[in-house]
Amino acid sequence: MERAVPAENLFDLESVGAVLLRIAPPVMVAQLIQSLYNIVDSYFVGQFSGDGLTALSIIYPIQLIVTAIAVGTGVGVNALLSRRLGEQDRAGASAVAMNGVFVYLLSWLVFLLFGLFLARPFMGFFTCDPLITDYGGIYLSIVTCCSVGITMQFATERILLASGDPLGPMIIQGIGAVVNLILDPL
Repeated sequence: MERAVPAENLFDLESVGAVLLRIAPPVMVAQLIQSLYNIVDSYFVGQFSGDGLTALSIIYPIQLIVTAIAVGTGVGVNALLSRRLGEQDRAGASAVAMNGVFVYLLSWLVFLLFGLFLARPFMGFFTCDPLITDYGGIYLSIVTCCSVGITMQFATERILLASGDPLGPMIIQGIGAVVNLILDPL
């Protein structure tokens, strides 16, 4: 019978190939779920109006920026947290995790302020159509003000992934996809 390898020793005791086979599939599924969010948004908005779909296409780069900042922050948190865990520095790892969550909250605060004060002016740069500006301004405000969900999702995923849990992030993104499917029609 094969003994279970503790998550904190995974990289020390298994080969790189074995670690990749264990960690990569859940991460790949999680990323697939993440990329399907925008397809679901486009589908639901496209059912109602072409103007809404136009507004969504203008907003898409901002959604990518939110995701890119979350991913970039996550890479840094993940790398530093993994390093601290590898050094058996539990206090340092805890500090990295807490500071990472703080940085995620700060980035959300920037998006919140953008959503509250700059969403409509942003839309005005790209269209003169008042209906598209209205649709886009409302949706962009919702996307950026509620981006706390994606920032905390990434924070949790990266902490779990750094500690050797490949299934946790997949479960978290699955829950996020279900929440997105429920909220889109609303």
